[in-house]
Amino acid sequence: MMHEAEQYLRNPQNPPSLHVIIGGKKRRLFINRDQGEIGIVAPKKKVNGYLFSEWNTIEKICYPRPPRQKSPEELNRRLVGKYQQMAARATFSSPYQRKVMKADSSKSLYKNGITTGVTIEGQVISLAAVEKWCGPYVADQFRDAVRRCKSFHSSRFNFRGYDGSLWVEPCNKTEEGYQEGDLRAGFCKEYRNCGNGYYYILIDDEHFIGYDID
Repeated sequence: MMHEAEQYLRNPQNPPSLHVIIGGKKRRLFINRDQGEIGIVAPKKKVNGYLFSEWNTIEKICYPRPPRQKSPEELNRRLVGKYQQMAARATFSSPYQRKVMKADSSKSLYKNGITTGVTIEGQVISLAAVEKWCGPYVADQFRDAVRRCKSFHSSRFNFRGYDGSLWVEPCNKTEEGYQEGDLRAGFCKEYRNCGNGYYYILIDDEHFIGYDID
């Protein structure tokens, strides 16, 4: 009869490793599912080990704890807090940042009007990461446009298999709630030769955060 620990490891729905108690000490078993072999990590090692078959030496199985399910309220609070923490670092003026800072953490980002309720909520892309694809010249033009509050639209560039582009637009002075120097800026990650994709807004001086998918 197959040992309970072996059954666990051979189930592809479970993680490929499992802690057990052997000789009063905690040890880690692992499985190579391509070869169907089960091993045990050697004492005082992190990755090196050897084949294991002495199932009768297992005194206890230490099953991993299931992840705690977060309530919708907790998820809202964490996401809104993340946006607010980043927006507070911005040195430029933006109506989007002000909306974020006034957001109600008991409500979703969508209900606060911060995102359109999409799967990239909370997803951050740094300007440094974008710069690796667009080059320092384009990234510096973008930074200068934000600093000087002037319009800027880059040409499309390859970004991880998508068409990437950067943009900055000063806000219209007739816009309700306008403040001197207000602007909006962002990063677009669109499907090749297409006007649809993923859209990120500049949340602080060096980071974009997800807000829309088209």
